[in-house]
Amino acid sequence: MSKETIARDYANDLIFELEKAMWDERGKGGRFRLTTLGREFYRAKCRPRLQGRPDIEGIVATVLATLKENGITETLKVEQDGRLLKLRIGGCLHRPVEERMMARETKPFACVPANLVVLAIDEVLNRPAELAELKLEAGCCQALLVLFDERTT
Repeated sequence: MSKETIARDYANDLIFELEKAMWDERGKGGRFRLTTLGREFYRAKCRPRLQGRPDIEGIVATVLATLKENGITETLKVEQDGRLLKLRIGGCLHRPVEERMMARETKPFACVPANLVVLAIDEVLNRPAELAELKLEAGCCQALLVLFDERTT
């Protein structure tokens, strides 16, 4: 292990403990306190790669490339249905955190890859977006995002 990295299990244990503490304190409202989780990673790694004004698929492709290069996820697929974006996230290193939450009968409510997409859509397209639901499926997580109208000011 290099001096610049820590063990994945250790990091996920800490994330789980922080996420569980947030749930214990705020319940479902915790989701709205964790929407910026990943913001510094976004600013440092994703934002510089978002050139011009990409569309949603371009944003997702950029976020995926960044996540893959950093060993965070293997796949990130998007399907849009009007104001709804369905993200399918595969091979995420944080999946064990969400599995532990489920084992404690707590629905998953935080997702860094989804947050990165939300941050990019908000900044690049000037459209607020929100993580509405997170489900664990066989082999992937599914995040449902709601898109709002572009800001006029």
